Amino acid sequence: MSEPGPLLDRAAIQEAFRRLGDRLARRGVVADIYVIGGAAMALAYDSRRSTRDIDAVFQPHGIVLEEARAVAVEIGLPPWWLNEQASAYVAPGGDATAPHVFDHPGLRVSAASPEHLLAMKVLAARRRDAEDISYLVKHLGLSNTAEALALCAAVFPDEPVPDRARMILEDLLGES
Repeated sequence: MSEPGPLLDRAAIQEAFRRLGDRLARRGVVADIYVIGGAAMALAYDSRRSTRDIDAVFQPHGIVLEEARAVAVEIGLPPWWLNEQASAYVAPGGDATAPHVFDHPGLRVSAASPEHLLAMKVLAARRRDAEDISYLVKHLGLSNTAEALALCAAVFPDEPVPDRARMILEDLLGES
């Protein structure tokens, strides 16, 4: 990714998905997309949230990427608006409670559950995720760092929690 693209809010993401779904349906394809990161926040939890790209895991791979690039040209998005760059951060056990956030004859989209999103963002330990972490902690009714860390361990049992993540949580929860 070279230069930043436009900010995509919930309506812009839905429009891009509608166009992608139209293109896939015309080709007789029904794709499944699991979104994480900012797009999941915007679609499922915080309608005011926006993002520059959509981090996702999708099937079938090739045709979705091909049609996503065509949508990019159609509506002026960067070619990487839909990407799998964060797919390495998806929990290995799946996400059984991922809510469906967009349905179309050519496209089914689900978003990471709040538990999975929180665990991903905590383990990434980026200050820029602080607002999302705070929102998700409240959304899940967690009251302290120990509860948040236990959730992270349940979602990613083989991932050690960085010290920086613990410090961010303690700071956000007023425990520092």
